[in-house]
Amino acid sequence: MSNLHKLAQEIERVRVHLHELVDKKSGNLIDQEVAAVSIELDQLIVEFEKAKNQQ
Repeated sequence: MSNLHKLAQEIERVRVHLHELVDKKSGNLIDQEVAAVSIELDQLIVEFEKAKNQQ
């Protein structure tokens, strides 16, 4: 499995987790836990884009 494919799967996993967390927190986007998962997702997306551009 390629690194891009692994990153894409991890992005999807974290995206789903973030969506569920926002629902759990009643849409509170400034909750610390929501913000932390959002930052994690952003970092994964940046990593994915960098890896994609190196191919």
